[in-house]
Amino acid sequence: MTVGRMSVVRNADRYFTIAVDEFDDNSIKGILFHESSSNGIIFESLLEMFFHMDRIFDQLGSPKQTVQIRQFSGVNGLSLEVKETSEKERPGKLATFSVFVQYRYYASWQGNYKWLEGDERVPFGSELELILSMYLLLSGSETKEHVSNIITTCHVAIDTYHSGKFTGNYQNIPSEILEQQVQPVDLAKSLGTFMEYELKNDDIPKYGLNYGQLISSDACNLCRRGGKIASFSIKVLFHEHATWQGIIFWREGRQQQLFRSYKEMLYLIATVAETSAENNRYPEHLPAGAGYALSGS
Repeated sequence: MTVGRMSVVRNADRYFTIAVDEFDDNSIKGILFHESSSNGIIFESLLEMFFHMDRIFDQLGSPKQTVQIRQFSGVNGLSLEVKETSEKERPGKLATFSVFVQYRYYASWQGNYKWLEGDERVPFGSELELILSMYLLLSGSETKEHVSNIITTCHVAIDTYHSGKFTGNYQNIPSEILEQQVQPVDLAKSLGTFMEYELKNDDIPKYGLNYGQLISSDACNLCRRGGKIASFSIKVLFHEHATWQGIIFWREGRQQQLFRSYKEMLYLIATVAETSAENNRYPEHLPAGAGYALSGS
């Protein structure tokens, strides 16, 4: 459903200062500062950071979100705790970013950011570009390596989940690539980098390049195994507006949903994982008739 596209607001409302205090391959932690509040907001994952920025944009009505974020039936939207600090705006212990979100088109973000310890302002066409670009700077890499292929078919098995971090594994059925997460890792960063994995010669898909079904009796048992609290199958169909569009299938709930951006896909995963982790069960009232497989070209 289209909500709106134009808004007349002050540009200052679209700026956040992100003070990064801790960073490694598995997580990012810091404080968000916005002129609408004298208090900072603590975040312990990229998903928390996105959620709180979207929450404040929604409260201010700027920038307008042009579409409503999709949800699975019977699952409530994200409801993360707001952890405020009395600290005034300050630089991060590791890095500081000034992020300007000009638009929220296509269930995503468009804008630019400046690494305050550096010089130039960097544009981004989606939250996926923002994630990968920020992580390159924080990890000390100057340029992104060319990726000839992205993984377009992926399973996500979640064993534990809390505030944007999870344990479990990612699986790519065609090439049987498996990445296990024994310690809690940042869902938003790790899934994005996993799916941008470059296929090497020894990773030729064992089920053929045109393997279309996401869940099949032909797939290996490891790839078909679900997570302890939630399991998802993802098929990326398009790459437009600097982000991904495709289908996500929640296996235990027997529901599928189209996603229009990487952020929308993350929110769909997080809402189920959050509900399942809190209740230790899946929502009881689910629509019947959904199948266990998705097909794609």
